[in-house]
Amino acid sequence: MNQRSVIASPEGISRAKAALARQNFNQKAFALKVGLAYSTVNHFFTRVPIYRTNFEEICKFLDLDWQEIVAKSESVEETQKLSPLDKLWQQLQTLGSPTEKMGLVLVQENTLSWNWQTPSPYEKSVRVGNHIQFEINFDKPGYLLLLQKDTSGEVWCFCPSCFASQPYLNTGKTILPQEGSSMRAFPIEGTPGQEEILAVVTKTMPSLDWLPQESDDPLQIEASHLSRLLEYINQTGEYQVMYTQYMITE
Repeated sequence: MNQRSVIASPEGISRAKAALARQNFNQKAFALKVGLAYSTVNHFFTRVPIYRTNFEEICKFLDLDWQEIVAKSESVEETQKLSPLDKLWQQLQTLGSPTEKMGLVLVQENTLSWNWQTPSPYEKSVRVGNHIQFEINFDKPGYLLLLQKDTSGEVWCFCPSCFASQPYLNTGKTILPQEGSSMRAFPIEGTPGQEEILAVVTKTMPSLDWLPQESDDPLQIEASHLSRLLEYINQTGEYQVMYTQYMITE
């Protein structure tokens, strides 16, 4: 491995993201705390090579031993062999920024109804078996395209879908699943790990032929879908991209 550039192992990134969540920082706020460029911190968490001195500094502020986080048995070139879907997902993230204006709300089930309370900040860690709603706060009205990357690396479109039949949203708070959906909350399933939510807000309804209809189940997103989405928002120039992440635990 190049002695000047290092990269975290997949297991190391999981530990680093958990440490970041424990400190209640997003990447932008953490970059300010550490005194590094946001792009450097983002590269660290997306497994793009950075200078070893910066790598060590990030690990120090996360109370981690950098030698336990760095990739040891694979080259930088090998770790950069991301799937086309992962590369396009990262490109979408570079168009926006992490946000605290959306996140998970834990829901408690009782015999009468679903009750929920909004935490502050939003949940950074939820357990398999929990039920959640997803909340997003809009500064400006627009059409919402909400994508989730689960712990297996698969990407799903939840808005629009049968859980969000009204993709045009006004300012203020919006909860998914929307009223009238077949479910009042999403069960947390799958394997432990990190999940990510990415929201794209546009002034007009995106002209994408793959967008689900209001009665459709969430669509599994392929690389071709994200490629066309990137082309569309780059052409329109009027969009907002936000993303957040959280951990799934046992």
